[in-house]
Amino acid sequence: MASLNVTQQEIYKDVRKFLLGLFPGSELQIIQAAQNNNPLPNSAVVMQVLFSKNLDIAVVTPLPPTEAAIQNSVEVRMQIDFYGVNAEARSRVVANLWRTGYACDLLTACQPLYVQSHDRHIYVNDSNQYEDRWIIDLGLQYNPQVTVAQGFSDSPPVIQTVPVSE
Repeated sequence: MASLNVTQQEIYKDVRKFLLGLFPGSELQIIQAAQNNNPLPNSAVVMQVLFSKNLDIAVVTPLPPTEAAIQNSVEVRMQIDFYGVNAEARSRVVANLWRTGYACDLLTACQPLYVQSHDRHIYVNDSNQYEDRWIIDLGLQYNPQVTVAQGFSDSPPVIQTVPVSE
């Protein structure tokens, strides 16, 4: 049976932990997107993966006696929406720190690559009221590894040759 060492859910957890370190006390505000039938919390910070793509070709590493590991590098683009009165300030904190050693040290399942954009997008809420929303588009990389069963031999195979008649 194949097993994966890093999943997209672990990427969300890692980025959320990073955000919680920057904004203590916001455990109920920092959420993953696509929460159907749930209203946004006040001053929400919403994370959503936009896409992922392989950066290289998978590398196979034998793990004798019974397994092999297949690993490649993956780029992920994640959008983070910041809502409320402090939306701009919070988004600026993340945008400024994303490409620093500080972020590299705190993130464990992934590593920051770039900030694609940092934009203001006004949001009209369910009461038809305008609210501040700032969106940052982040790039990150992780290196998932799949472990699979693999047979190995202790000795090279014996190849029998048949003499060629002349």
